[in-house]
Amino acid sequence: MKVARNRERIIQAGIELFNQSGAVAVTTNHIADHLRISPGNLYFHFRNKEEIVRELFDRMCDATYAVWKTGEKIDKKSLPTPAELIERSFDVFWNYRFFYREMYHLRRKDPLLARKWRSHLRKTVRLLQATYGRWVKNGVMRKVSDPKEMQMISDVVLVTSSSFLQFFESPERPASRRSVKQGVHHIARLLLPYHTDSSQAQLRAFLES
Repeated sequence: MKVARNRERIIQAGIELFNQSGAVAVTTNHIADHLRISPGNLYFHFRNKEEIVRELFDRMCDATYAVWKTGEKIDKKSLPTPAELIERSFDVFWNYRFFYREMYHLRRKDPLLARKWRSHLRKTVRLLQATYGRWVKNGVMRKVSDPKEMQMISDVVLVTSSSFLQFFESPERPASRRSVKQGVHHIARLLLPYHTDSSQAQLRAFLES
């Protein structure tokens, strides 16, 4: 049990320091110093920083999939709205925000992480499209018949959601929860024309709240 606790402490310290200072800048020695443990103790659990980053990436992926699978296990009448799922997704982005600041650099340094990222994007698109299909069946969203338009929507949603922190953040003005809210509203407004008339009113109320 102690071994598992120590491993979890390293994971939690990693995400705290990566979010605070950036995964590129933080070393395993920084994590060990933060926890007041020896580097050898850390290396017992993780051979290098890349292993810690991959573990966190897997957790972020699982959290993302859990959000978009929500509608699979509940009554159709209780299907979460697009705005609700967007908010939950952006909560995940915020919790693992260092990825969305530094993913390009992290992928270039770690080919295994790059493969994981590509696989994650493919699975996320499938989940988005499956959830969209349920919204169409329940009269929440309009059916998009053109495959190219559907691909465009998926791509724009993914690009916007994965890069919003870089857009809003600067060295002088770090991202905040307000940045997250802006990202949520941008995605929601992007999808507004694809809602049915009845659900547009609900979405507009959300945007004005």
